[in-house]
Amino acid sequence: MPEDPGITELADLLQEVADGFAHPDEPRRTVRAQLTAVVEDLRAAARLGGLLPVVTLWHLHRAVQQERATRERLALVL
Repeated sequence: MPEDPGITELADLLQEVADGFAHPDEPRRTVRAQLTAVVEDLRAAARLGGLLPVVTLWHLHRAVQQERATRERLALVL
């Protein structure tokens, strides 16, 4: 299956951000877990490419929702 390099690059960048939250305290662990979920959805969308547009869009939509929730949580942590 073809990968979308734009989505893959975004997933790689967010993985680096998530790795920066590898910390023992609970708020940072939660942010890392949420960012990791975003990365997983982006990678799933990249793997699907344009083969299954509805499923790809679902993964992208879910990634955007999770990223928004993570950004809100991050504002509380920092």
